[in-house]
Amino acid sequence: MLRTVLEMTVLEGCEDEFRAAWLQTAQAAARLPGSVAQSLLRDPRHPRTHLIMADWADRAALEAFQSSPERERLSARLEPFRESAQKRVFEVVSHLPCTPTLKGGPS
Repeated sequence: MLRTVLEMTVLEGCEDEFRAAWLQTAQAAARLPGSVAQSLLRDPRHPRTHLIMADWADRAALEAFQSSPERERLSARLEPFRESAQKRVFEVVSHLPCTPTLKGGPS
């Protein structure tokens, strides 16, 4: 599995509108072949800084998305909110989902 991470600084005053646009683009991306998950994180100390993360089943799925017209369309929806951005791609080496307990705390 691969994870793309885009660190994006959103233009001042556009944070709420950006998050609404991201949700729409993430919902569309989640329906694409090979898409595993979409996440948006915000830095609580720097609320204009966000991490846009997308998990892809494999390199072939990511490369198919990156060369698609759909990627251009989805990226264009977020471009008006971008002050700056830096993208990296990571290989997921390990992933350990938590097992919930009945009372929600450690047992």
